[in-house]
Amino acid sequence: MLKLSNETKVGILTVLGITLLVLGFNLLKGKSLFSHNKTIYAVYQQVNGLQPSNAVQVNGLVVGNVANLEVMDKDASKILVAITITKKIEIPRNSVARISSDLLGTKTVQLDLGNATEKLKSGDTIYAAVDGSMTDALKEQLNPLVKKLEGTLTNIDSVLLTVTAILDTTAKGNLQEAIRNLNTTMRNFTHTSASLNGMMDPDKGSVQKTFNNLAAVTGNLKDNNAKINGILDNAQKTTDALAKGNIDKTLQQLQQMATNLNQTIAKLNNTDGTAGLILNDKKVYNNLQYSLGNLNKLLEDLRVNPKRYVHFSLFGKKDKTQPLPSDTATAK
Repeated sequence: MLKLSNETKVGILTVLGITLLVLGFNLLKGKSLFSHNKTIYAVYQQVNGLQPSNAVQVNGLVVGNVANLEVMDKDASKILVAITITKKIEIPRNSVARISSDLLGTKTVQLDLGNATEKLKSGDTIYAAVDGSMTDALKEQLNPLVKKLEGTLTNIDSVLLTVTAILDTTAKGNLQEAIRNLNTTMRNFTHTSASLNGMMDPDKGSVQKTFNNLAAVTGNLKDNNAKINGILDNAQKTTDALAKGNIDKTLQQLQQMATNLNQTIAKLNNTDGTAGLILNDKKVYNNLQYSLGNLNKLLEDLRVNPKRYVHFSLFGKKDKTQPLPSDTATAK
């Protein structure tokens, strides 16, 4: 067996350590030593904090990373960014490498693929673009608001100066009175709100009682649904019977009766007949009354003095004639 000296072992371990260190450093930078990747370049004037190993994405899919950033001019007006593509994808020549950032500030390179038929090869340069930062976007949105706010504050200042000039002692007193009235109104509103809350109380509120009564009424209607249906059926039967009855004949008879009654009333109003004379001629009425009075006296005299009209006596003695009660009462 081959024996190695300690110096040899130390040398081998040193070489392995250096090799692993280089491999790890390249892996941390996003470089792979065991795959054939494609490297393209983009030139930017502003990288917005882009760093090596930042992701390169296409439609949200990570297809590579940023390999390196170098300054092309001494004044750093142009920055060359090396982009390593690890996925097997074809990139059209008119594509754009756009630097963007998310809400957390993480920078990425978004590849907006074009529609050209010619594809980029390793070592080619892609078009570059930079999205505005969140701060720039906020500034663009806030600048109009700041201008409007300044104008509003100026107007408010002018209004306050005008109000201060207008409000004298009397106006201030009126304003205080208006504020007191407003406080009174708010207290009344508070009481009204409390009353409404009491009415809306689920246990003792009148609104709840009303709903309970309504529920009871609807419950009764539901319980008496059969009776209601019976009443409606009876009403339907009644209307059917009326519809099938001889209503026209009955109406004709009533019309004939009304005609006859009108004729009778006309005869009564006419003085040609006996009934008309009795009703319309006062003399006839007086004579009739006089005749009835005499008849009553005759009947009364017949009752009081029957022997005046029927004379029957065994001994031939005449009874004394009695006066009529009505004549006595009249004399008194």
